Amino acid sequence: MAFDAQGFLDRYAGAYNDRDPEEMRTFFDLSDDRFAVFEDFTGDLFDGGTYSAMLEAAFDATGRMSFELLRSDDFGGIAVLHAIQRIVLEDEEEGIGEARIRATLWVKTGEDAPRVVSAHFSAVPPAVEECGMGGCGCAGHAGED
Repeated sequence: MAFDAQGFLDRYAGAYNDRDPEEMRTFFDLSDDRFAVFEDFTGDLFDGGTYSAMLEAAFDATGRMSFELLRSDDFGGIAVLHAIQRIVLEDEEEGIGEARIRATLWVKTGEDAPRVVSAHFSAVPPAVEECGMGGCGCAGHAGED
């Protein structure tokens, strides 16, 4: 049976939306010595123990998570997923806001249940934000010299 990447991401988002840290932990191979999650926006690399503790924050989350799968490559036992993670936040004073995060997940698929062994998350900058690369044609510099 082929690995269902979008289904995997949807189930993870469901665990987050249900505020269920225990279920969220089942998506990660936290005990694997190779386990690592890097977040660009914090600049931190987390091991399994630290990331497990961080998942407790799901109890206090106020947003709703979803994923848009961009690409999935299966290398026979490891799938690499590239996705946009969206967290929509609703605040009475601030209104509705959205965090968009680039997610790259290395998922072990050759064993029992698929589990993430490594991940990288980074914020997607707004299109109007300058990239700082001097006219490269990306967001903020399109058509400028």
